Amino acid sequence: MIRFDTVEACASVVSESRDAGRVRPSAPAVSAETVAVLRLAPLAVGWPSVYRYVRREVDQVIGVFDRTVGPIVDRSIEGTRRRREVSRVLLSTSVKVCLAMSGYAQAIGIAFQADRAVLGGSFTRVYDDLFDNFRSPRLDERLTVLFDGGPFRPRSDAESLLLALYRAIEIALRREESEPVYAAVRRMHRFQIQSRQQRGSDVSGPDLRRITRGKGGLGTTALFGLLRPALAPDDERLLLELGDVLQVLDDYHDVSLDRATGVVTEVTLGTVTLAETARRIRCLRREFDRQYPRCSSDRLFGMLFMMLAGALLQHQADRRRRPPATPSRRRSAAGMTGSDPDDRRPHRLLLRPAGNIHPAAGTAPVRESG
Repeated sequence: MIRFDTVEACASVVSESRDAGRVRPSAPAVSAETVAVLRLAPLAVGWPSVYRYVRREVDQVIGVFDRTVGPIVDRSIEGTRRRREVSRVLLSTSVKVCLAMSGYAQAIGIAFQADRAVLGGSFTRVYDDLFDNFRSPRLDERLTVLFDGGPFRPRSDAESLLLALYRAIEIALRREESEPVYAAVRRMHRFQIQSRQQRGSDVSGPDLRRITRGKGGLGTTALFGLLRPALAPDDERLLLELGDVLQVLDDYHDVSLDRATGVVTEVTLGTVTLAETARRIRCLRREFDRQYPRCSSDRLFGMLFMMLAGALLQHQADRRRRPPATPSRRRSAAGMTGSDPDDRRPHRLLLRPAGNIHPAAGTAPVRESG
């Protein structure tokens, strides 16, 4: 699923490129990818809405998080320090997710429900980190049973947290027709399992395309669908395309880390271009405007343009350096320089990496069995 850490990458890549990205006298003409990105500059009309989110709405998101997710973390995670660190990761993730989901709500003219967004964003973060950072026995199969409506017995505090968040989402949706959301979760999980192939060099371009669209598109359908669970087919189609684009942008921002850790994506393989991604964003904007002509998609597409611009800078930086080694792909909140679990300033929560959840200190990793 998409981690929504790409918003913060835009700021970091811009500052990094001030030195590394200066145009040299012998530099070639402006690339086709740069031109394609610049053609979407009118989408920057949505940036003031992003700014308003930071200035006026993040504090409300924090309050909702404290009432909704905070008690679940307290009940599930062991140890005061670890609870603070996990809470910081989930809060930062929730702030990023709420920016995207509030933009989507505006784009289709529905009320934004921050409680569902923070639950869904937190669940997504824990789910992804269980896949990436934990070696829990038979995790894939056990989660399949959970998503099919069966039992799930947690084997770590992180799994307890995931289960509690999932049950809270079930309670939030119990009075609504929500089968499209659960169906998307089940299908997404199958693609998430298949995405383990991306750590091998023999995955094909067509397989990558299928996994990227399935993982990103269905993950976004399930997450954003929490705002209107009885998804109509046209809404599912838009969300599938939006999530696919978001996953590609996420892969652009992670390209250097993916190369260093041996993760194969469409970006590292070179089977996708920013020009094509920009074209898809343009077409997606037209589809939103056609389907919801009386609504404003400025915030959503202002965010997408911000992510696209950051992806361009990251892509250019990656082509320049291609380092032989890079620090660990995943960083915990405690391991980030200057990161304070109690720092809740809105711009820090949005623009700094959310970090990741890892096994508790002293916990021996358990290898997958079967």
